[in-house]
Amino acid sequence: MGLRNLPTDEARSVAGLIENRPGQVSSMGLTAGGSVDFMLMAFSAGESVSEEEYFGDTLYHVVEGAADVVLPDRRVAVVAGEVFMVPARIPHAVEGHEGAAFKLLQLTIPEERS
Repeated sequence: MGLRNLPTDEARSVAGLIENRPGQVSSMGLTAGGSVDFMLMAFSAGESVSEEEYFGDTLYHVVEGAADVVLPDRRVAVVAGEVFMVPARIPHAVEGHEGAAFKLLQLTIPEERS
């Protein structure tokens, strides 16, 4: 597994690597191959990811704006600079806080198999 789509010529802001596009959720994979899934995502106002369940623990790091992680029993607001983790196999959705645009890093690490 290796990293990809990251600057190697000079340092840049994470938020500046991807743009919000009206009516879309944009994503950029930051890993190539392997079992770890590392994505940068940009959500335009009103866009969301419907309820999903991942194969491993998933960390969300909001890099711009604010997002809500919607769990079966609660809604957690995560603002720029904050992180939140959802354990494996917990259904959840991600949407902009109060419908606003936002950008986030999503890192999913598979569960260990015994």
